[in-house]
Amino acid sequence: MSETAESHSAALTTNRNCTVEITNVSSVYCLVNPKVHMESGFPFSPPQPTVRTTKTEVCSFTKDDNTASGAVGVLTYQLFNMRTRSYTDLMAIMFSVPFDYNFYKNVVALGVFEHTQACDKKLYELMYNGKEFTNFVRQQPNGSGLKYAGKTVDLRATMSDEGKAILKVDSTLTMKCVSPNDECTPKALHTKCHSCHVLVL
Repeated sequence: MSETAESHSAALTTNRNCTVEITNVSSVYCLVNPKVHMESGFPFSPPQPTVRTTKTEVCSFTKDDNTASGAVGVLTYQLFNMRTRSYTDLMAIMFSVPFDYNFYKNVVALGVFEHTQACDKKLYELMYNGKEFTNFVRQQPNGSGLKYAGKTVDLRATMSDEGKAILKVDSTLTMKCVSPNDECTPKALHTKCHSCHVLVL
Protein backbone atom coordinates (compact mmCIF):
# COMPACT_ATOMS: atom_id res chain seq x y z
CA MET A 1 0.00 0.00 0.00
CA SER A 2 1.40 3.36 -1.02
CA GLU A 3 -0.44 5.27 1.70
CA THR A 4 1.60 6.20 4.75
CA ALA A 5 0.43 6.55 8.32
CA GLU A 6 1.18 10.26 8.17
CA SER A 7 -0.96 10.92 5.10
CA HIS A 8 -3.78 8.77 6.45
CA SER A 9 -3.72 10.51 9.83
CA ALA A 10 -3.81 13.94 8.21
CA ALA A 11 -7.15 13.07 6.59
CA LEU A 12 -8.85 12.20 9.89
CA THR A 13 -11.06 15.01 11.17
CA THR A 14 -11.42 14.11 14.86
CA ASN A 15 -8.98 15.28 17.54
CA ARG A 16 -8.63 11.81 19.09
CA ASN A 17 -7.63 8.97 16.81
CA CYS A 18 -4.96 6.35 16.25
CA THR A 19 -3.51 5.45 12.87
CA VAL A 20 -1.73 2.08 12.85
CA GLU A 21 0.90 1.21 10.25
CA ILE A 22 1.85 -2.49 10.26
CA THR A 23 4.88 -3.79 8.36
CA ASN A 24 5.32 -7.55 8.03
CA VAL A 25 9.06 -7.98 7.62
CA SER A 26 8.92 -11.76 8.08
CA SER A 27 9.35 -13.99 5.04
CA VAL A 28 7.62 -16.92 6.77
CA TYR A 29 4.44 -15.58 8.37
CA CYS A 30 1.39 -13.86 6.90
CA LEU A 31 -0.81 -11.84 9.23
CA VAL A 32 -4.41 -12.97 8.76
CA ASN A 33 -7.88 -12.94 10.33
CA PRO A 34 -7.74 -9.52 12.02
CA LYS A 35 -10.04 -8.88 14.94
CA VAL A 36 -10.78 -5.63 16.78
CA HIS A 37 -12.20 -4.89 20.22
CA MET A 38 -12.91 -1.22 20.96
CA GLU A 39 -13.33 0.10 24.49
CA SER A 40 -13.93 3.58 23.13
CA GLY A 41 -14.38 4.79 19.57
CA PHE A 42 -14.67 2.71 16.41
CA PRO A 43 -12.61 1.52 13.41
CA PHE A 44 -12.54 4.33 10.83
CA SER A 45 -10.50 2.44 8.23
CA PRO A 46 -10.61 -1.27 9.19
CA PRO A 47 -7.49 -3.44 9.16
CA GLN A 48 -6.56 -5.25 5.97
CA PRO A 49 -7.70 -8.90 5.90
CA THR A 50 -4.13 -10.01 5.17
CA VAL A 51 -0.75 -8.39 5.66
CA ARG A 52 1.47 -10.35 3.32
CA THR A 53 5.20 -10.81 3.73
CA THR A 54 7.31 -7.68 3.17
CA LYS A 55 4.14 -5.56 2.91
CA THR A 56 2.92 -2.53 4.87
CA GLU A 57 -0.74 -1.80 5.58
CA VAL A 58 -2.49 1.07 7.35
CA CYS A 59 -5.69 1.16 9.40
CA SER A 60 -7.18 3.70 11.79
CA PHE A 61 -9.45 4.07 14.79
CA THR A 62 -11.20 7.22 15.94
CA LYS A 63 -13.38 8.62 18.71
CA ASP A 64 -17.14 8.79 18.46
CA ASP A 65 -18.32 12.12 17.05
CA ASN A 66 -19.66 14.70 19.50
CA THR A 67 -18.69 12.69 22.57
CA ALA A 68 -15.99 13.13 25.22
CA SER A 69 -14.29 9.87 24.32
CA GLY A 70 -11.03 8.58 22.98
CA ALA A 71 -9.82 5.86 20.60
CA VAL A 72 -9.04 2.87 22.79
CA GLY A 73 -8.91 -0.81 21.90
CA VAL A 74 -6.97 -3.88 20.86
CA LEU A 75 -6.18 -5.30 17.40
CA THR A 76 -5.10 -8.90 16.78
CA TYR A 77 -3.80 -10.87 13.81
CA GLN A 78 -3.21 -14.61 13.60
CA LEU A 79 0.24 -15.66 12.41
CA PHE A 80 -0.05 -18.08 9.50
CA ASN A 81 3.08 -20.11 8.77
CA MET A 82 3.25 -20.44 4.99
CA ARG A 83 5.70 -23.35 5.16
CA THR A 84 3.69 -25.55 7.49
CA ARG A 85 0.32 -24.13 6.37
CA SER A 86 -0.76 -23.73 9.97
CA TYR A 87 -1.62 -21.06 12.51
CA THR A 88 1.06 -20.73 15.16
CA ASP A 89 0.45 -17.69 17.34
CA LEU A 90 -1.53 -14.47 17.56
CA MET A 91 -0.04 -10.98 17.68
CA ALA A 92 -1.87 -8.32 19.67
CA ILE A 93 -1.59 -4.52 19.60
CA MET A 94 -3.27 -2.53 22.37
CA PHE A 95 -3.58 1.23 21.94
CA SER A 96 -5.13 3.93 24.09
CA VAL A 97 -5.57 7.52 22.94
CA PRO A 98 -7.64 9.07 25.77
CA PHE A 99 -9.91 12.07 25.55
CA ASP A 100 -8.72 13.83 28.72
CA TYR A 101 -4.95 14.30 28.97
CA ASN A 102 -5.35 15.84 32.43
CA PHE A 103 -5.88 12.35 33.81
CA TYR A 104 -4.57 9.91 31.20
CA LYS A 105 -1.76 9.47 28.70
CA ASN A 106 -1.38 7.49 25.50
CA VAL A 107 -0.52 3.85 26.09
CA VAL A 108 0.69 1.11 23.73
CA ALA A 109 1.26 -2.60 24.32
CA LEU A 110 2.53 -5.45 22.11
CA GLY A 111 2.24 -9.17 22.67
CA VAL A 112 2.14 -12.67 21.24
CA PHE A 113 -0.45 -15.16 22.49
CA GLU A 114 -1.87 -18.57 21.60
CA HIS A 115 -3.57 -18.40 18.20
CA THR A 116 -6.91 -19.21 19.85
CA GLN A 117 -6.78 -16.14 22.12
CA ALA A 118 -9.99 -14.11 21.90
CA CYS A 119 -9.85 -10.43 20.99
CA ASP A 120 -12.15 -9.06 23.66
CA LYS A 121 -12.46 -6.88 26.75
CA LYS A 122 -10.51 -9.43 28.81
CA LEU A 123 -7.51 -9.18 26.48
CA TYR A 124 -7.72 -5.39 26.50
CA GLU A 125 -7.84 -5.29 30.31
CA LEU A 126 -4.86 -7.64 30.52
CA MET A 127 -2.73 -5.54 28.18
CA TYR A 128 -3.78 -2.19 29.67
CA ASN A 129 -3.74 -3.05 33.38
CA GLY A 130 -2.02 -6.42 33.70
CA LYS A 131 1.11 -6.85 35.83
CA GLU A 132 2.23 -10.24 34.51
CA PHE A 133 4.33 -9.38 31.46
CA THR A 134 4.76 -12.94 30.18
CA ASN A 135 3.05 -12.48 26.83
CA PHE A 136 3.30 -8.74 26.28
CA VAL A 137 5.08 -5.46 27.04
CA ARG A 138 3.56 -2.01 27.63
CA GLN A 139 4.66 1.61 27.83
CA GLN A 140 3.52 5.20 27.64
CA PRO A 141 4.99 6.63 24.42
CA ASN A 142 8.15 8.59 25.25
CA GLY A 143 10.05 8.71 21.99
CA SER A 144 11.63 5.29 22.51
CA GLY A 145 10.79 2.07 20.73
CA LEU A 146 8.97 -0.84 22.33
CA LYS A 147 9.91 -4.47 21.63
CA TYR A 148 8.38 -7.84 22.46
CA ALA A 149 10.47 -10.92 21.65
CA GLY A 150 8.26 -13.94 21.01
CA LYS A 151 9.11 -17.52 20.11
CA THR A 152 8.03 -17.06 16.50
CA VAL A 153 8.18 -13.33 15.80
CA ASP A 154 9.60 -10.18 17.35
CA LEU A 155 7.32 -7.15 17.49
CA ARG A 156 8.65 -3.59 17.52
CA ALA A 157 6.66 -0.38 17.77
CA THR A 158 6.85 3.37 18.13
CA MET A 159 3.92 5.64 18.98
CA SER A 160 3.43 9.38 19.19
CA ASP A 161 2.04 10.96 22.36
CA GLU A 162 -0.53 13.29 20.82
CA GLY A 163 -4.27 13.17 20.22
CA LYS A 164 -3.88 12.29 16.54
CA ALA A 165 -1.57 9.40 17.37
CA ILE A 166 0.51 7.44 14.89
CA LEU A 167 1.49 3.89 15.85
CA LYS A 168 4.00 1.98 13.72
CA VAL A 169 4.51 -1.76 14.22
CA ASP A 170 7.03 -4.15 12.64
CA SER A 171 6.72 -7.94 12.77
CA THR A 172 10.01 -9.76 12.13
CA LEU A 173 11.12 -13.38 12.34
CA THR A 174 12.47 -14.03 15.81
CA MET A 175 16.21 -14.31 16.29
CA LYS A 176 15.73 -17.20 18.68
CA CYS A 177 16.48 -20.70 17.49
CA VAL A 178 13.25 -22.59 16.83
CA SER A 179 14.14 -25.99 18.21
CA PRO A 180 13.60 -28.31 21.17
CA ASN A 181 16.39 -26.37 22.87
CA ASP A 182 14.81 -22.95 23.34
CA GLU A 183 17.79 -21.65 25.27
CA CYS A 184 20.08 -21.38 22.29
CA THR A 185 20.30 -18.23 20.23
CA PRO A 186 22.26 -18.22 16.95
CA LYS A 187 24.39 -15.23 16.11
CA ALA A 188 22.49 -14.57 12.92
CA LEU A 189 19.65 -15.85 10.80
CA HIS A 190 20.29 -18.49 8.15
CA THR A 191 22.90 -20.16 10.36
CA LYS A 192 23.05 -23.42 12.27
CA CYS A 193 22.74 -23.26 16.02
CA HIS A 194 25.75 -25.12 17.41
CA SER A 195 23.83 -26.28 20.47
CA CYS A 196 20.95 -28.05 18.74
CA HIS A 197 22.18 -28.22 15.11
CA VAL A 198 18.92 -26.88 13.71
CA LEU A 199 19.00 -24.59 10.72
CA VAL A 200 17.37 -21.25 11.45
CA LEU A 201 15.69 -19.70 8.43
